[in-house]
Amino acid sequence: MITHYFGFTTMPFLKDIPPKDMFSWKEFENLNQRLGYFLKEGGIFLLTGLIGSGKTVALKYFAHSTNPNSHHIIYLNCMFDTKKDFYQTILKECGVNPSFFTGDCRSMLKKYILDMHYTKRLTPILIFDEAQNLPGFLIEEIRLLSNFDFDSSSPLLIILAGHKLLQQRMAMHENEALRQRLTLRFHLQGLNLEDTCAYIRHRLSIAGSTSSIFADSVLSKVHDESAGIPRVINNICKTLLLGAASNEKKIIDEYLLEQTRGEWECSIC
Repeated sequence: MITHYFGFTTMPFLKDIPPKDMFSWKEFENLNQRLGYFLKEGGIFLLTGLIGSGKTVALKYFAHSTNPNSHHIIYLNCMFDTKKDFYQTILKECGVNPSFFTGDCRSMLKKYILDMHYTKRLTPILIFDEAQNLPGFLIEEIRLLSNFDFDSSSPLLIILAGHKLLQQRMAMHENEALRQRLTLRFHLQGLNLEDTCAYIRHRLSIAGSTSSIFADSVLSKVHDESAGIPRVINNICKTLLLGAASNEKKIIDEYLLEQTRGEWECSIC
């Protein structure tokens, strides 16, 4: 309905978009610069951000842009109940058939990491997304996995990503040993007004829009209502486009914003 009415070539404000269509803003560029430094420095990178601020999108862009001839990305976004489950899952993601026993799995993973780094000249990067959900005993296992720094290079790189709860957990005394091993930290926040307007126009453009659809005053209000959080911006804009198509309006004004408030407020709860 929306694509036909506005003449889009694809549905705008979808959750997943190709890396080539990513919107880049100053904070996103700052994050990428630090991730580039991290690739050379090694260790552990702590990425936190507001819920919906684009952490996962940034990680996927990072994975896409990382040279596969020098680094091997292992992306994990799942819950682990036991240490055995933790190691078996990682080994499977590495293409290794895991042992039944936890200790053997741990040894197999360490051997895999060393073989990749010193024989194949590939450095594995373990990315733990939604890391705030990791139980404490697995945070300790991650610390133990980082104990590879016995020469000038790091055979394993680790990225821990999550929302504010991860920050709070890393500040706890029992995680001090891991916290001291952090190479870099970065906290991703919402877009400012200028970037929010540019983001909306960018998403409309890659969807095939050739004209202004959102009134400038609406763009400002979308920023205020969303606090610049990309996921919330997407939800509001999708609802507004649907409302405009339903009411046969080509321009989204403040009246339509208020008329559909009940719909998009519900969608961002």
